[in-house]
Amino acid sequence: MTKPVNKPKGTVSVSTYQTFDGSNLTVCGIEEKLNGKKGYISAFLGAATNFSDDGMFVIDLKGGRNYDIKGLLNQNLRIRTKLGENSESVQFRYSPISLDVPVGKNTNIYINPHYSGQMDFKKEKWTNSIGVFGGVTQKLNDKASLSLEIQRYNLQNIKENTPENWGINAIISYKF
Repeated sequence: MTKPVNKPKGTVSVSTYQTFDGSNLTVCGIEEKLNGKKGYISAFLGAATNFSDDGMFVIDLKGGRNYDIKGLLNQNLRIRTKLGENSESVQFRYSPISLDVPVGKNTNIYINPHYSGQMDFKKEKWTNSIGVFGGVTQKLNDKASLSLEIQRYNLQNIKENTPENWGINAIISYKF
């Protein structure tokens, strides 16, 4: 007999991604996630703005597979579609290994090296990037959490250490 599927878990989140060159993307939306013993799948629908010239819809499809029983090591994939007046793109971000470690009762630290490829349909251009982000997540209570991250983009050009290749991210999430 097959086991029943876990009940989906919903989350509402607001995320802001601030690159050191001044560019920004802020996303707000809702996600439904199914967790299993060996991983997860999820779907996200939201709205975003870069506060200069574009508002857009964002659709994320995500999945991850654990390498160990506790889920400390995993691999993950995110497919993000952005649709707006000035934005029309699909990004594939794959992390072959990601680490997420509890360091206290309500605190985790994580690091996620990844490859991303993006097709910008407005510019008819494909871009590649190798990057890494790491951060800390603090549970605020049983339902809310705050994550703070630092990110380095374009590691394939390691000497190009310009402000556009660095960013900070903040994510606040509420589970329902």
